[in-house]
Amino acid sequence: MSTEDAFNTALRISLENTEVFPPSPWTNQDGLVSLLEECQEDDDVELVKELIGKLNNNIADEIKTNDLLFKMAETIGRNEIPGDETALSVMRVKGDTKSDGSQSIIDLLKVPLEIKANFKYGYCTTTFNEIQSLYTKGYRHFIVVDDFIGSGKTAFRRYYDFSCWKLEGATIHFYFLAGMAKAMSFCRNWTIPADCFKVMHKEISGYYSGKELLKRVWAMERLENKLGRLSGNVKLKDCAFGYNHAEALFCRKFGNIPNNVFPIFWWNKCSDGKSRIPIFRRVQDGY
Repeated sequence: MSTEDAFNTALRISLENTEVFPPSPWTNQDGLVSLLEECQEDDDVELVKELIGKLNNNIADEIKTNDLLFKMAETIGRNEIPGDETALSVMRVKGDTKSDGSQSIIDLLKVPLEIKANFKYGYCTTTFNEIQSLYTKGYRHFIVVDDFIGSGKTAFRRYYDFSCWKLEGATIHFYFLAGMAKAMSFCRNWTIPADCFKVMHKEISGYYSGKELLKRVWAMERLENKLGRLSGNVKLKDCAFGYNHAEALFCRKFGNIPNNVFPIFWWNKCSDGKSRIPIFRRVQDGY
């Protein structure tokens, strides 16, 4: 698409999708122009329009986020044992140096937990590994929270670690603000105790089949071929169609976009190795 056509199309898309493009530096309209310039065929343009429209409906603003947080708090109140034996935990493990979505969810949960569940937890971990030391101090019930579950593999690793610690009488439960239906099915298959409060399906293969599916898959493959194979130490092949092929379209407003979202919206390298202007800026260690 020519630069002029891309600019005009980007303007129309921006005006129609104000959750994705609010009047703020959170998203970059120049990134939308660049993405449209990368479109080779009409099907590519139509796919970009379609996915941005879906993403616009899945942006969790403050009101939507609070609604999900209160649902999470109510469920925790029903499922957990309040008191000094209960601790909240982040997902990140010892050695991770960056903050993650789970830390922000813990902070946001404090008021909803007291209002909806009269629930006062005794401690918040700074890493998942800290659960072991808390157990020796008398904590027995551990609540792990995060903002998004894309494949379920991280939850599986944490649950596996917890099981290997063999903490007699200890319980663990995972709570996710939003996530993919396939990830929650994965958790159920492995009997991982988990709840998710906005469950979504794959945004292409979850809704289309036959020729309509192939048309969109080919369009996405053409668009991803415009992206660099590597950004820092992050490989595009690991994030194709979203990390672990999640095909996700979700983000908390003004938050860090999950890597499970299609990389055409956040990848920062072009196929020629030059810097690329994405719609969303993703903050990730090593990226």
